[in-house]
Amino acid sequence: MSNACKFGIGLPNGFPRSAVNSTEYLAVAERAEAYGYDSVWGGDHIIFHIPRFEIFTTLAAVAARTTRIQIGPAVLLLCLRNPVHVAQSVVTLDHISNGRFILGVGVGGEHPKEFMASGVPVNQRGPRTNEALEVLRRLWTGEPTAFAGKYYRFDEIAVLPTPLQKPHPPIWIGGRSDAALKRTAKYGQAWAPAFVTPEKFQEGIVRLGQYCREYGRDPKDVQPTVYFFANVGTSRESAWAEAGEFLSKNYNIPSAPFARLAVHGTPEECIAHTRRFIDAGAEHVVIRFASANPLEQLERWTKDVMPAFEDVKRKA
Repeated sequence: MSNACKFGIGLPNGFPRSAVNSTEYLAVAERAEAYGYDSVWGGDHIIFHIPRFEIFTTLAAVAARTTRIQIGPAVLLLCLRNPVHVAQSVVTLDHISNGRFILGVGVGGEHPKEFMASGVPVNQRGPRTNEALEVLRRLWTGEPTAFAGKYYRFDEIAVLPTPLQKPHPPIWIGGRSDAALKRTAKYGQAWAPAFVTPEKFQEGIVRLGQYCREYGRDPKDVQPTVYFFANVGTSRESAWAEAGEFLSKNYNIPSAPFARLAVHGTPEECIAHTRRFIDAGAEHVVIRFASANPLEQLERWTKDVMPAFEDVKRKA
């Protein structure tokens, strides 16, 4: 018996192709909401191999064009920003969206130049992220707060208004490492790794449960979520040809390492691969289309793949 599961869509706010499209990500968000998906997510990099829109501005536009669907970054590189500024941005988006905002947080590191440009040593990204999460949780109370940490220090301040969601918007933690799992167990309402196999995802859920218990939390309070790139086509070969090219351009590395991690192939193959994640314990699946035509892929996925998951969607 499969778990109850929600489904989200990754937005194309980065541009592996040469042309920057300022309307496509909005069209994907609107259509995802119309088709009944539960969430939409934008990627975050300050400097990257490809052009990319700034994430908070992007999500503000999405919030203004939608009414029901949840929105968030997948994932925000929190350590590259002042957490006081992030606290205010998150509160603003939570109100603009009428309580639909989720804060996805990760540490990044695959593009060191953005750390250099932000004045953040790459090897500090984990502890800086942990400390920034402490700052956010305190500031979101709305109470006057002073902080004296290793990386962030400020005298007594208050960030107002407070978030619409109480005590604050859900925090989802990305990453596959033990450090990411411990971060999730301490701070997160969901664990949301990318680039994992169903087997590794299931192993991570087990370790996450152990860490939750060490922190005195019930593992059931942390939602296992998976984010994957996908391409549905007429054959496995044609789907991978497009997905592989997209991923290689997006990450500026050869496509081979992604072959076993991306969900690609015929509708039946995509259904089977996605089902393995749900059977492994996923309660929210986020699909980012590895394609130059994300709207076309969204149509195909919705028509040819999603009907197979009506059983788990009804439960959710």
